Formats: sequence, C-alpha cells, structure tokens
Amino acid sequence: MLAAAATCKLSTDLARNIAIEVTAPDSLEEYDTLVPHARVLTGHGDSAATTVFWFTLDTTIAVDSATGRTVVTHTGLTGRLVASGGGLVSNPVLIRTLAAADTVFPPGPTLDTVGIAGPTALDSLSDSLKIEIADTVTAAAGTNPIVPLAGRPVVYTIVHPSVAGPFTLVTQDTGHALMTTDTAASNGFGLAFVKVRLLAPDTIPDSVVVVASARRANTAPVPGSPDTFVVRFRGLAVADSLRAAGPIVDTVHLSSVPPDSLSDSLSVEVDGTVGLPGRPVVFAITSPQTPGPVTLVTSDTARTLVTTDTVTTDARGVAAVKLRLIAGPAPASVEVTASAKRGVSARLPGSPVRFTVRFVP
Repeated sequence: MLAAAATCKLSTDLARNIAIEVTAPDSLEEYDTLVPHARVLTGHGDSAATTVFWFTLDTTIAVDSATGRTVVTHTGLTGRLVASGGGLVSNPVLIRTLAAADTVFPPGPTLDTVGIAGPTALDSLSDSLKIEIADTVTAAAGTNPIVPLAGRPVVYTIVHPSVAGPFTLVTQDTGHALMTTDTAASNGFGLAFVKVRLLAPDTIPDSVVVVASARRANTAPVPGSPDTFVVRFRGLAVADSLRAAGPIVDTVHLSSVPPDSLSDSLSVEVDGTVGLPGRPVVFAITSPQTPGPVTLVTSDTARTLVTTDTVTTDARGVAAVKLRLIAGPAPASVEVTASAKRGVSARLPGSPVRFTVRFVP
C-alpha cells in the first residue's frame, strides 16, 4: 500500500483542514478495480467531514471523480492518482498498471515417472511440474505473441490421493514438510513450478495427480486453467553394492608409438539381483586437487577439462570413464573415485571405489 499526503501552511487554528491523506495499492491489474481511500485531517488530527474528489494526471488509468474507483487503460505504465478536498490537493499516488494474464499452459510434459527402489527412495523427487502464465492481448504486432508475466501466483493442489500423505509438494529440493496445496509465483520467464516428493512410504504407491490453477487479480480464472499433472511411481530393483568391474590400477606410457595419453576404462558395476541400468555413478579426480592437466572423458575424442562427471550405468549395470592428459607436464599418478547412492542420501556399500592411473614417460 502507498500513502500520499499534502499539507497547507501552518496555522494556529487547529480546527482548520491542514492535510489530506491518501492510501491505495501500488499496482493495479488490467480488468480489476482499485478503490482508494482518503481523509482530510484537521490540526487536531481528526478526520474532517469533507467530500473528497479524485482525478488523474495522465491517461494510464481512468478514475471516477466521486468514488475514486480506478481501472487500467494502458498496461505496463505508471498512473498518477490524486485526491482533493477541503481546499487541499494530495501528492500523486503512483500506481503501476499490470497486464492481466490471458493464458496459462504447461510448457512441458504433464506426465512424469519416478523410480523407487524398495522402501528406500532411489530418487523420490519428481521433475518440475511447470506452468507458464502470459499476456497475449497487449503483444505488439510482429513480436512474440506470448509475453511472460512475472510474479503471478499459481496454486498447486494434490487431488489424488485424497488422503494427505505420503506425497508432498515442494518448491525447494530440500523441502520435506507435508504440503498438499502450495502456491508458486512465476519467475521472469513466466514460469511457476513445484515438484512432488514421496515421503517414506510403507508401500510403493501408483501415482499422484496434481492440479495447477491460476486466477487474475479480480478472481476470474485465467484461460487455460486448471491444468492437470500425473506423477507415476515405479518399483526398481534394489542395488546391493558398488564394485570395480575391472583393474583399479592402470599405467599410461607417454612414450608409446603412436603417442596416446588415454587410460584404459575405469569401470564400476552397480550390483543387484539383476543388471541395474540407469543408475548414476559419480566419478571424481581427487588427486591432484588442482584442476588439470588431466580430465575425465566418456568419449575417446573428448578433451574438455572435467574433474567430476556423473555417468549412468548401461544395461549390464556398468559405468565407466577414462582419464586423458590434456596439458603437460604429466603428474606421476592420478587418483579417481567412483561413488553411488542407494537412495537419496544412503551411500551404496562398497562406495567409493578408488582407481589409480600412473603416467610413465
């Protein structure tokens, strides 16, 4: 809320009108109506029984002189609202005019699948359930017809299952508090989103249904609202351990012909009752600690400096990287670790696996 006031010259007559006080919101959305408030004050600080009239100093807003009811005539600008009464004129109240949302839609998939390993979540957090909210009416000719709107609220609600838990809506990846309804504000790209988290279930549920709704400031639904998202949960085999799938020591001969500074594969296997594909394994160069002159590569032609990389296991449950010297002189040896998790935070037994690659002239 903004307030503006004007005062007259000082007088010893305290019954005289000395100020006019105006309060009004600092913004007004298209199609909505703003009703400001004003009062004329006497030297005693009391409200005077004086009629207040309203006017504007520009054409950005339209004002009813008797009631002060204000509407937007031009969006994306700032209007100046003024009150007068008791022989006084207030300072202008600045009111930003906002475009009303004309469309809301999901810019990406409305179906997501989350893998769950037994009673422990392999990754119990869904992808973002995104909604884009935009203005289409005021877009200039020849420009993008979709103008993203920032700071607009979108309400997400879990409608299935109807009983609270074991799902929650989160706006931060670290959130775990139970929320079946949450409001997310759109960012500078007009995007609002939440994620769904599964909170330690006794059994793996089938799916959760989330509805996203958006309204204009005058409470009218934004065209395209509501939108429905479905997050499915599927059971995955539980990983038992992480182990090396090949030698953990390799020697690179820099004097070989033709010269080649690429190591053999540093391979690990995520072990279970069956091959476990699609599981993330994090490889990291732990020594030397200063980045370079060696890099991790997943392609024999790669030469970009990478000191940490996440590789998913193949159909056999195996993940691998190689080590390449990309600038000399070569260190005597390089230490690489491979780590994996069973759930969101529990380290997989056998993790980390440590590799040593020696460089010999």
